Amino acid sequence: METLTNSHSGAKAGKRFRLTVKSAEEAVRVIREKLGDKARVLSVRQVGGEGLKKFISSPKLEVIAEIPSEDLTDDSLSEEKSNIEPPKPTAGTTATEDSTLLEPSLVGESLQSAVSENETPGAVSIESDSFKILAKTGFDSQLLSDIRSWSNWTEIKDLSLAESLKEITIGLSDRFRSLNILPTEDRIALIGAPGVGKTTTLCKFLAHEVFMNKKTPNVLKVDNGIPNPDDALRIFCEVVGVTLFRESNKTPDSSEESPLYLDFPGLSLGQTDDWMQAQELLDDLNVQTRVLVLNSAYDKQVLNKSISLGNSIGATHLAFTHFDELSNSTKLWPLLLRNNLSPLCICNGQNVTGDFSTNVLNQMISRTFPEELYARGFSTYRNI
Repeated sequence: METLTNSHSGAKAGKRFRLTVKSAEEAVRVIREKLGDKARVLSVRQVGGEGLKKFISSPKLEVIAEIPSEDLTDDSLSEEKSNIEPPKPTAGTTATEDSTLLEPSLVGESLQSAVSENETPGAVSIESDSFKILAKTGFDSQLLSDIRSWSNWTEIKDLSLAESLKEITIGLSDRFRSLNILPTEDRIALIGAPGVGKTTTLCKFLAHEVFMNKKTPNVLKVDNGIPNPDDALRIFCEVVGVTLFRESNKTPDSSEESPLYLDFPGLSLGQTDDWMQAQELLDDLNVQTRVLVLNSAYDKQVLNKSISLGNSIGATHLAFTHFDELSNSTKLWPLLLRNNLSPLCICNGQNVTGDFSTNVLNQMISRTFPEELYARGFSTYRNI
């Protein structure tokens, strides 16, 4: 048996061919173009993808077709039907009509009868397994558990995949908007563990204040008993016209038009004393806005520990860095919705003057569902 290709136009009678198509209509067109109107379909079965693809790719049809001999009679057709074995299902496939041989007939009739009861093979199972698909494509298990506790869960679970995504998007957006978002004061400290991107985030803030908000911020570089070099930050401040201070008693009075930003050294997650000392200094300097900077790519256990330590020293806001390194943002939703920290900004990449957004909701929604799902036509729900 051969796979039907472009070279098979005008093929000889009696030969059988296999082709894989997306729909019955496509099979009818291809077979008639290559084999002619008299070609017969011997079997049709549904073929799914392998591994993860079987959850996120549309199923296809494998069709076995034959060009009958001119002297083939109805009796010989019936006899031939009983002697032909249908293709055996392979791993990961689901057979239409249990993969039994369809009644040999002209191509259009046999294919249409094979799929007439379900124009999109496999659609029912996909719609009923929406949450299994989300889990398979990397959706955070904690967020799925939270969604199951929603009051409208019984309605969501029976919806199609597309409608489920829509309702989840609406639910997450509503819960985000219900958060108590604190405004920022004129003294803003960026705190967090080493390597999370505090200084880069500070530079993004400064660029935003200078170029977008037309303000004149100042920066205080804090040591707090831990080495905190200022070479890179000093150069950046000189470029954008911001004054950098190393001593708190020399900083000018802060105001709405001239806010003071404090750059702390990295605080080790294993050294609680470092965090307590930072809290004492923040209290002494009367810093009300305390932004906990988190690396989005870090493990959830690390993120949760950072939040716990941040809460212990009075953190008020959250800033997420390395957001572009996430395949999806679902693991961050529980952090936003379960903690009393106001989401402040999302940072992508290392560009100190760009890739910065204070529209956290839009950024979160745009990266919530895996790209494989959007590729299937659900992008209309991105910005609900």
